[in-house]
Amino acid sequence: MTPISTLLLYETSSFMTFGRFSVTTTHSPWRFIPKPNHDQQGAQIDLLIDRKDGTINICEMKFSQGLFTITKQYAQTLRRKREVFRNITGTRKNLFITIVTSFGLSDNTWSGELITKTITLEDIFK
Repeated sequence: MTPISTLLLYETSSFMTFGRFSVTTTHSPWRFIPKPNHDQQGAQIDLLIDRKDGTINICEMKFSQGLFTITKQYAQTLRRKREVFRNITGTRKNLFITIVTSFGLSDNTWSGELITKTITLEDIFK
């Protein structure tokens, strides 16, 4: 067994509404720090929403003065985080990347390929 270090800071449960239905969810940040001298990469996820419908939303929180843009480099970071999470946890659930940002997300190749949902401050404070 490969030694690993995983940190789960806190966990809360609730119901969330997705479209017309509600589902029980568990929320928490997640971080993986590999042990020294191992070839594994670490990852930190701002917020996981683990849904009872077999889906986990990987939420990234980003502040920007306007639309947030996903660059090629940041797209690679998001893919790596998703794969580290899948490999370390062994989950077989669907993994969807959600961006929570101040004013929304600019539409480009990488946002279209990777992002399932965008949440803005306006959505949060409705």
